[in-house]
Amino acid sequence: MKRFACAVLIVTILVSGLFFVRVAHATIVNGTLTSDTEWTQADSPIYFNGSVMVSSNVTLTIDAGVTVNFGMYWLNVAGTLIAVGTASNPITFLASNNSSSYPSNYVATATISFGPISIPSSELNCSGSIIRYTSLNEVSVQISNSSPKIDNCLFDFTAPYTQPISIVGGSPTISNCTINYNVQGFTEYGNANSISVFNGDPLITNDIFEGNYYNLTSNDICVENGAPVITDNSFAGNYASSNNNGITVNSGTAQITYNKFQGNSYLTGVVDASPSSFTVSGNVFSNCLSGVTAQAGSTLTVEGNSFLRGTDGIDVNTGASLTITDNLIDSNSRYGINGGGDITFNTITNNQIGIHNPPLGTISNNNIVGNTQWSVTATIEDIDAQNNWWGIADARTINQTIYDSKCDYHLGTITFVPFLTAPDPSAPVIPSSTPTITPVPTPTTSPQQTSQPIIQTPSPTPTQNSQSFVYQVGSLLNLNVITTFTAVTLVLAWVVVTLGYAAKKHFQTKKKN
Repeated sequence: MKRFACAVLIVTILVSGLFFVRVAHATIVNGTLTSDTEWTQADSPIYFNGSVMVSSNVTLTIDAGVTVNFGMYWLNVAGTLIAVGTASNPITFLASNNSSSYPSNYVATATISFGPISIPSSELNCSGSIIRYTSLNEVSVQISNSSPKIDNCLFDFTAPYTQPISIVGGSPTISNCTINYNVQGFTEYGNANSISVFNGDPLITNDIFEGNYYNLTSNDICVENGAPVITDNSFAGNYASSNNNGITVNSGTAQITYNKFQGNSYLTGVVDASPSSFTVSGNVFSNCLSGVTAQAGSTLTVEGNSFLRGTDGIDVNTGASLTITDNLIDSNSRYGINGGGDITFNTITNNQIGIHNPPLGTISNNNIVGNTQWSVTATIEDIDAQNNWWGIADARTINQTIYDSKCDYHLGTITFVPFLTAPDPSAPVIPSSTPTITPVPTPTTSPQQTSQPIIQTPSPTPTQNSQSFVYQVGSLLNLNVITTFTAVTLVLAWVVVTLGYAAKKHFQTKKKN
């Protein structure tokens, strides 16, 4: 009877709620929290042996300094999660399989999931879900139509098939975090994305994206839809292949402002394939493979950015229609702008080619100076490039910096006159390192000295007299032909007579003998 009673008690505990056991200075948990719960340092470390659910209208509080090992399980938050550490005493979230060796079918699943009915964060009212000063090692965060705040956290990942943060709707804030994603060579499950935005309008601000990326396609932020605000972040990973992108927008209308992209010569800062219009402004792209790449269908506005010391500043693919204005595009090793659009009020300096093959659009009020090979190169289309400053107010010198129909008759003509006679003050200031343009010397012809003046007789206009002269010359030529024919005939007759006489004499001599 006693055994039966004990069994009933144990089953009742398991069914009714959280299984909460202290074992050797550790706390083992699973099940559903149905009342407010606090995990303290006295309970730490905490181990999951099953997934944990925070019910709606229930708050789970995790104190500073607590370590939680998720194993391979989930923490599902339908109520409120308050996990607030401090800079000197952070909370630590771990996954048990913290290894760099994974089977081919492995997908990491240690996850904190905020569901649609999770309480949104509101620091003004000191309410809602928040994770602050927490280190997440292989533990991802999934946000579905919810708005928690993730602040001052460290995401440390080597798992190849998981994403540190994914957002499927809602207005969460991801701020002041460092996302250190170290992956290489795993392509079976697609791209490696640090943050994926599938919908919603999250604020992603003041974060640092770093890590090592080898032999795979990676995006620090990938926007599949929604309207995220992405501002004041730093992209500074050790990018080691040409498929690494800072921000990729496949659809939606992202607002991308005041970020810093340090590219290690491989990073493409922003890739836009969205058919929706939005703006990339106030960013600094340095040492990038490409600062901004616009795919077909893009209608991007690129405004007020700096593109410095990369390979290409801006790449515009066929079918894209960009507005490019008020940018500093300086010292890129290949193209300042590759392609075209409406290009106005930019300073384009010290690149190998300033603007390469713009297919259509207007080029005006730019400072296009000091590009080492060509200022602008043409396609087969004629281009309007009037009212720009070219570093000098000399048409002949400017023309020598433009590659168009005068160099290759298959190309269109670039019209650059009229041109500005001074830098456009509405464009960014020309860098002081830009060389001064010297005019092309005008070729001079030295006069030939002679003892007598040279009198040039003009060629006669073809009048009746000149036509008569031609007729007379023709007649003389015909007379010469007749005379020559007569002479040849007489010579042949003389030869025949001479041969006949010689033959006759020969026969007479033979007869006498």
